[in-house]
Amino acid sequence: MTSSETKPPLSAHRRVLSEDMGVLHDTVEPFAVGHDLQALEPDVPMDGLVNALGVGSVNLVWVRYGGGGVIVDTPPTEGNFALCAPMAPMGVEYRASRRRTTSTGSLVLSHDEAMRMTPHPTEGCLVIATSTGRLADHLGAHLGRGHSAPLRFHDAGEEGLVPSSIVERTWRYVCDVLDDAAAQGGLHPLAERSLEESLLTAILLGLPHTGTPSLAEPADRVPHHLAGIIREWVEAHHHRPIGVTDIAAAVGLGVRQLQVVCQTEWGMTPTQMLRGVRLDRARAALTVARPGPGAITDVAGAAGYFHMSRFAAHYRQRFGETPSQTLMRA
Repeated sequence: MTSSETKPPLSAHRRVLSEDMGVLHDTVEPFAVGHDLQALEPDVPMDGLVNALGVGSVNLVWVRYGGGGVIVDTPPTEGNFALCAPMAPMGVEYRASRRRTTSTGSLVLSHDEAMRMTPHPTEGCLVIATSTGRLADHLGAHLGRGHSAPLRFHDAGEEGLVPSSIVERTWRYVCDVLDDAAAQGGLHPLAERSLEESLLTAILLGLPHTGTPSLAEPADRVPHHLAGIIREWVEAHHHRPIGVTDIAAAVGLGVRQLQVVCQTEWGMTPTQMLRGVRLDRARAALTVARPGPGAITDVAGAAGYFHMSRFAAHYRQRFGETPSQTLMRA
């Protein structure tokens, strides 16, 4: 139990209860980002619990390590986004700059600097993880144009467009809905999409990043009624050898009409949207893949890429690193 004597977040989605630090690590990592664990008091048994669930492109994982506590070391997240929401004050150190602080709210892991954290052993910590590419797509959907530079979140000291409390209010609401839905037999896909977009929106509005100035611009358009159907079809069929004509035919539009909708809604061409979906799925697969001969080729093929040089170039452009660098952290 947390200090408030309430159930921890995502209680209906328990993944593991274990005294083994390795088991806890291996359960958390696919839902979060690459990290290493060290026991603060190796002689004290762990009493760990992991609750986790994916909501579209966003992962939520709550973890309590128990025992005498742990040290969590994370490398630079680069093209990933990860936010820690500790349930109690958590020590934080930025390894390169040696800057130390205590986090009591939303903490975005650094894109460029390794970090060390000491979460409270019994109160636990929630982690929200996705890709910066998916966040950039969501930003582009609002702006009606693409965000050309890699999306990067700033350190503390700057402010988002709205108070950062929107992030905590949103993830708590989402976790409550997910727990309630589990008791009702599951979540409808439409509801899942709504929750995913709520989390992405809260992150973009409540936390400072390179796209914040653009978000301050007024929005004056109404989303096209087929926008959601287009993206859903692309996400469901991205692994197949599809192109613009296939997407247009599937949603009942001409190619030119499809181009107009994609440019208006997301600030990109249909080809760019398809590429973004494929790359995000590939990155998600690489973060949990086992390094070895053919691993990158297999992941690329499963995401709909059959030319490795093109895949590598597109991947680096979107995430700021090569597929091999992502795989090495898996």
